[in-house]
Amino acid sequence: MQRRSNEIEEAEEEEDGRRGLESVRERELEGRSSGTVSMNGDDNVYVGVGKGDSSMDALRWAIDNLITSSSTLLFLIHVFPETRFIPYPLGRLTREKASQEQVESFMSQEREKRRTLLLKFLHACSASKVKVETILVESDSVAKAIQDLITILNIKKLVLGMDKSNARKATVMKGNSVPELIMRSSAAEMCVVKVICQGREISMEEAMMLNSPSKSPLAQRPRKDQPVDPFACICFISKPKTNS
Repeated sequence: MQRRSNEIEEAEEEEDGRRGLESVRERELEGRSSGTVSMNGDDNVYVGVGKGDSSMDALRWAIDNLITSSSTLLFLIHVFPETRFIPYPLGRLTREKASQEQVESFMSQEREKRRTLLLKFLHACSASKVKVETILVESDSVAKAIQDLITILNIKKLVLGMDKSNARKATVMKGNSVPELIMRSSAAEMCVVKVICQGREISMEEAMMLNSPSKSPLAQRPRKDQPVDPFACICFISKPKTNS
């Protein structure tokens, strides 16, 4: 009887895994959900994933700390580079000069690589009984793509991984890692961004406060020889947007 129960549990886990595999699909993101999935729910959790080990650390931290109920939906965000060149035996061709067959063959291989990459993250979610969806975005700038998603989907909870070497630079906010670029952007003001290194959360806000002249307590403290105006106010002037 116990053996039969174990077989049923294993079959259910396999079925959950198959459902997860079906969610690895690539579709154009238009800023609205497809089907019955609500992408911009306040309870949703978004995790950026890629090839580095820090991505799995970020996912595990999110599962352990931010999945508060069975209704919480977790989104895996994977940004992959735009395809501009198609390899062939003698080198590579621009996408425009390659034949349709060459393009389709290469794109199929790349899709399979992304699918294989995402499987381990989906299996981790399935093992923890977490509802998961995937968002795949084609962009040459990971940070910019995620910043746009924060605005489009009204993301409130975002978890990003960071390796140890970048974490050292992040303490002084002098690096150009994806978490740092996002934290320095205006998009970070719209949601809570958690940065995870080796399974532990690191504080990016303190580093930003210490290294930003406009936010540093020392910069805001009046000098001894400077009179304090009790009627003074702080004005925030937004810079005009420029077309990039």
